Amino acid sequence: MIEDLQNLREQWEGTFKETIEREHDYFQSHEPRMRYQQPEESLDPIGSGAIESCCRQYQCRFKRTGQFWTKQGDESLLILANTWKNKRWHTLFPHVSPNRLALNYKLENIGIN
Repeated sequence: MIEDLQNLREQWEGTFKETIEREHDYFQSHEPRMRYQQPEESLDPIGSGAIESCCRQYQCRFKRTGQFWTKQGDESLLILANTWKNKRWHTLFPHVSPNRLALNYKLENIGIN
């Protein structure tokens, strides 16, 4: 693809040529990360769907329209959310009754938050 864009770049002028150059430069600079035929060597996931899904879930939970968090605030909420999801809330709040926590976990599992 990089060679094809290089050939096209030489054939065009003006705005179209600028677009081809931009795309050529992008593919050339990101080429090492686009070697999809060698996934076993890097052990990186091929698709980004799982990562994008996770990011979207956290964005929907932590950021609503017009809301912005500081990095410190966002990281604090992320820790709290992960602590809750991993059922380790008692490590942060040992004074909360285990029965109360168990009820909250059950309510969350049936879709009541």
